[in-house]
Amino acid sequence: MAGIKDVAVNAGKRRKTYPEGAASRANIKRPRRGEINFMPNYPQGETKDTLENQRLEMVEQFKKTLLPFAELKDRWPALFCEAQLYSEFHRITNQNLPYSFYAALDKYTPHRLKLYKKRKTGSFGEKMEDVLRAYEEQDKNNITAARTAALAGLPLKKHRED
Repeated sequence: MAGIKDVAVNAGKRRKTYPEGAASRANIKRPRRGEINFMPNYPQGETKDTLENQRLEMVEQFKKTLLPFAELKDRWPALFCEAQLYSEFHRITNQNLPYSFYAALDKYTPHRLKLYKKRKTGSFGEKMEDVLRAYEEQDKNNITAARTAALAGLPLKKHRED
């Protein structure tokens, strides 16, 4: 018809002025809200295979540009300095990173400790037993002990059978 795939896909009705046209496409699924029936033409001189080859070349180029972690650390050691990290975080977000972290940690610490105490069985309970015992022996006003106990349980793997 007009040489555009969109028209070729969505058209297809025979009419008096075009009797040799394709049969009616009455059985085509109509697009729902947010959907369209559009198949764009390939760029001039391109096919599905050439575009796929270009995509694969871009993937390979992207893999070459990724820096290994050791090289990143050698090139920008300041990123791994605590003070530099805090200042960069503040520059980007205008927030104090340690203050924000400890405020959030203090908010959730009591709840996490209650959860840890309830889960005394299984491998998680065994791993947390010493940590919780050390926490109970500390002064209750010692926020560092509470934070340490709350953070100690985070990396422990929890299994369904616990």
